[in-house]
Amino acid sequence: MRAAAAVVWLGAVIGVLACGGGAERSPSTTSAAVVGQVPASRGGLDCVGHAAPAWGEMDWIGSEPLALEDLRGRVVLIRFWTDTCPLCRATAPALVEIDAEYRERGVTVIGMYHPKPRGTTRSLAEIAAVREEYGWGFPVAVDSSWAVLDAFWLAHGPRDYTSVSFVLDRRGVVRYVHPGGEYHPGGPTDHEQCRRDYADVRAALEAVLGEPA
Repeated sequence: MRAAAAVVWLGAVIGVLACGGGAERSPSTTSAAVVGQVPASRGGLDCVGHAAPAWGEMDWIGSEPLALEDLRGRVVLIRFWTDTCPLCRATAPALVEIDAEYRERGVTVIGMYHPKPRGTTRSLAEIAAVREEYGWGFPVAVDSSWAVLDAFWLAHGPRDYTSVSFVLDRRGVVRYVHPGGEYHPGGPTDHEQCRRDYADVRAALEAVLGEPA
């Protein structure tokens, strides 16, 4: 613990918990305003620069089944989420905004659903109802067995969250990772980290979109 006084440490802990934080919730190291440069990922650096793993057959809601190969040439934002996660619910409006603003510019947003706890099941109708409640117009894939979540995230080491987000470039390479929790514009004053993270996700999309196709 580096805090010089207990009150400083307590203030930091309160700020982290307000955003559903864990050990990986540290301030962004790169300004989201940097143009043409992908912000530093806040976690999952072991994934950045590697080709995203292909996924197998899954049920899809709001779309025909998509394979990773189908998305070549588009920038992809994948958010792993579950219906019992308040941090996912808090992030849902941000994904609506990103989808609305970036879809025509070449970004595909995918909500990769995983039921919690592992091994439980949800019907497609239940998942579709939550998707509708969130106002999502983008595809949702159902990772019932967590196979995709494992391949992308959990198999690489201990993680604080399963609600991770990935930005993939047009070749399917992971360029940015948000390690989980919530991100959004606005919100209470103690959610500054969430606002910075939202800005970083957008900056990552802008930077990758600005690269030669």
